[in-house]
Amino acid sequence: MTKQFLSISCLPTPTYIQSGHVVFNPGERHPNRRNFQFFVMMFMQRGTLYIAEDDQEYTVNAGEMFILQPQHHHYSWKPMDETTEYYWIHFATAGNYVQSNEPKQVQSLIPVPAIHYYTSMVTLFLQKQQPIPNPETVFSMIQKIFTNSRRSNENHSDTTQNSIEFWKAQQLFIDLLQQVQVQTPQESPTVMIANKIQRYIEDHYDEKITYEELGKQFHIHPNSVSIYMKKTFGITPNMLLTKYRLEEATKYLLLTSDQISKIATRVGYQNVYYFSMAFKKNYGMSPSQYRKKYISLKPNTPETQHGSQFL
Repeated sequence: MTKQFLSISCLPTPTYIQSGHVVFNPGERHPNRRNFQFFVMMFMQRGTLYIAEDDQEYTVNAGEMFILQPQHHHYSWKPMDETTEYYWIHFATAGNYVQSNEPKQVQSLIPVPAIHYYTSMVTLFLQKQQPIPNPETVFSMIQKIFTNSRRSNENHSDTTQNSIEFWKAQQLFIDLLQQVQVQTPQESPTVMIANKIQRYIEDHYDEKITYEELGKQFHIHPNSVSIYMKKTFGITPNMLLTKYRLEEATKYLLLTSDQISKIATRVGYQNVYYFSMAFKKNYGMSPSQYRKKYISLKPNTPETQHGSQFL
């Protein structure tokens, strides 16, 4: 079958909606749906899925990913002949997109004046059906999306924590899109790998990360990890990891009442003393001082203000 590509404008950015996991038994079929409003991205784990979009029939095997377009007729053209299991993600875009036999630049709905910085990757290119690239990394990212999305759903009463987990799920989804996108030929291998290393660090900042692990993950020598990062971003992986961990820590300091030791653990520091030292070196004050200073600068809410209020 001829390759097909989805070219999606990234202005505005695609939005993660929902995700899940499904197992079909032999004889069962995918739901028959018309005019479903979201993209459906599937990541096959086992079995074979016989799925159709309008009049086009597809066979999707284990180890492959597949994307259904919104507002089309989705159905099984043949029942499952074995146990079939896959993860699915629903996402939406308010921007333009097109499905075709080759990647195409798509015009943004948002006019960007020429005086603004030009972003080369305004269009996202996704292959409709392809082997899952780097499956271990992709499935790890999907699990993290599930975890943050589930936490968001479970924390309805905690709006602050709900907000944090919601935005984490959105960021992880964008990182997943970058992981599975079709690379543009303009990017050099060094830049491509450096971008992947950056995304990996930001997605796994709360875990222990070593040069050896990064080298194994991206099939390069551990010494090359730092060389690629410095050449592309001007910083080492350790510098990026520390910077990102501390940025995440400031969010927890200002948006939660968690203890400093708990925040240190959540952002990847097993020793609160080293966390405090790194934080003070970067921000010029201890975590508790930072919290006290910047929470005190927050504007009062309408309930605590005196005098007339706007309705």
